[in-house]
Amino acid sequence: MLNENLSRVRKERSLTQEALAIKLNVVRQTVSKWEKGTAVPDADTLCRIADALDVPVVALLGDSAYEEQQDTESIAKALAQINEQLAIRNRHTATVWKILCLFSLIVIGLLIGRVHWEANHENSEIRLPDIADVSDVRFSSDDEELTCFFVPSIGNEDITYMVTLTTTDKSMSGVATAAQYENGICNASFDKSTLSGSAGYYAVLTIDYHGEVRNVKLADGLCFDEDSCSWQP
Repeated sequence: MLNENLSRVRKERSLTQEALAIKLNVVRQTVSKWEKGTAVPDADTLCRIADALDVPVVALLGDSAYEEQQDTESIAKALAQINEQLAIRNRHTATVWKILCLFSLIVIGLLIGRVHWEANHENSEIRLPDIADVSDVRFSSDDEELTCFFVPSIGNEDITYMVTLTTTDKSMSGVATAAQYENGICNASFDKSTLSGSAGYYAVLTIDYHGEVRNVKLADGLCFDEDSCSWQP
């Protein structure tokens, strides 16, 4: 190949790339590109290179087909072939790099997706504290419903919040209803027809997350009438 022959002959002449570049009035980087095979000189320049190295052009081309005919047209044809080979190699290299880049992007995308999934998965798996707590407990009463509001210390739509009202004197079995969780606040509504307004109640919250259960007492001495209610925290 031209690049290998050029490098070999230059070294045989004990010339550095810089020295050859000076002889040819080009920069050293140009000589380096010729020897690396990333660029090819034109026919006139190749003749000048051969003169500078004191070798026939064929010694650089390395093709016996041009031993007898070393005119500019023949040299140009030889260089055209070399250029074509270089272009094919460059296209092949570019294709390989594109495939490698695409493969790298796919791998990076999969890794990022996995990290994101694991982070979301970890965030979705919560743990209930040993002692659960609530705040801002209040009750409201109207003609049909008694509603309990509270803010749980652990809030999540996957948690089941169940509020149970039990009469203080145990005269009636407990009445339970699920609380709705929204924007950090829970509310549980009871049909007043299932309750006795004359009885006193205590309210207990049961927090259930995948079978892990915590109980919290919300209120004692809960009493209510048509439009008001009272309780002890």
